[in-house]
Amino acid sequence: MYIFDTIMATFNIELNSRPIMGSNERTLLMRITVNRKHIRLNLMYSVAPGHFNPKGKASKYIRSSHPEHARINNYLEDKILQAKEIVTKLEKEGKSVTPQIIRSKMTQPKTCDLFVFCENLKNELLKRGDAGTYKKYRTILGSLKEHVKKPELYFDEIDGKFLSEYQEFLKKQEKEQTTIHAYVGRIRSLFNKAIRQGLIEPTTNPFSNYRIKQGKVLKDRLTENEIIKIEELDLPESSLTWNVRNLFLFSFYNAGIRISDILLMTWDNIKDDRLVYTMYKTNKVHSLKLLTKPLAILEKYKGRGESFIFPFFSDRYDYSDPLFLHNQIGAKTALINKYLKDISVKAKISKNVTTHTARHSFADIARQKTDNLYNLSKTLGHSSLKVTEAYLSSFDEKAVDDTLDSVFK
Repeated sequence: MYIFDTIMATFNIELNSRPIMGSNERTLLMRITVNRKHIRLNLMYSVAPGHFNPKGKASKYIRSSHPEHARINNYLEDKILQAKEIVTKLEKEGKSVTPQIIRSKMTQPKTCDLFVFCENLKNELLKRGDAGTYKKYRTILGSLKEHVKKPELYFDEIDGKFLSEYQEFLKKQEKEQTTIHAYVGRIRSLFNKAIRQGLIEPTTNPFSNYRIKQGKVLKDRLTENEIIKIEELDLPESSLTWNVRNLFLFSFYNAGIRISDILLMTWDNIKDDRLVYTMYKTNKVHSLKLLTKPLAILEKYKGRGESFIFPFFSDRYDYSDPLFLHNQIGAKTALINKYLKDISVKAKISKNVTTHTARHSFADIARQKTDNLYNLSKTLGHSSLKVTEAYLSSFDEKAVDDTLDSVFK
């Protein structure tokens, strides 16, 4: 048992002496003791005795052999912290403290204003410099306020009916299904964060039995012949169109580097014919061998007198403010996409070519030339194979066509 002391109370984590009927697992309990009088509170998790550490210290009540040990240990810590806060508040208010009162307050239904919670979250994100996620939660907060038309929205007001009505509200605004999925997904994320912080009870989460329709993301990609068409265009040197074409090809020939990373790329990222940089989206270091074509593109920009490789960002500006940086990336991306449309017309390509197309094109061509998904995942800079599989799933139409051809040719 790991004991937490307050002035008047102690809190122990125990296992129920009896197993759950039909199982070898036992419910976790919190024993609340005040002045040698105690009472037990049933907790939401149960584990087998072999997974429970009766002398748990440093948040290790549940052994690492349990597949959800981290989640349960965090939950237990939160419950003990909640109990301690109740005692502190009762003492400050000069009220009596008994095991029964503590348990009663711990089992009271909890609610919390989602608007206030989301406001605090986005402010914290901005302080941490995560401008992209900050803007996502700022958007969902504004959208929900527009929908409910009142100054507060409590978590326990959000149920399946509310979510369905909110989706209808977004459809009337002519939002794409992928956008609707993202908006509702952020509401789910807010619930998960509030539960982890002990602000609401898990039973209030409507997403335990509510599914969000994802929608289909169309990912246009180019063939190798279409890439060559773009490469062979005769464009005025140093023109904006010329720079956009070079940036697009540099992305494609370097495993579809994201536009944010190319815009931020400096000559310090070139090390012994390797490209070594920290990805803006994930903050992880990625390293790529520079091949002949990207090296030739780099040669075009040497001696510019700027630390940035491509002439879309400049040393004249201070990009240390994360929100300013995020907005600048968005503005430059919109400009580049505008000129990519012009390039696709010149190359007689009817597809919708954007900065993302370089990444999609590389991934699609690469998966046709290699069966090593692990290597492809690492080349794309994904965090796991599952991410790569989800990313490639939108290209499955080609795999279906190839299978039919091989069966019926």
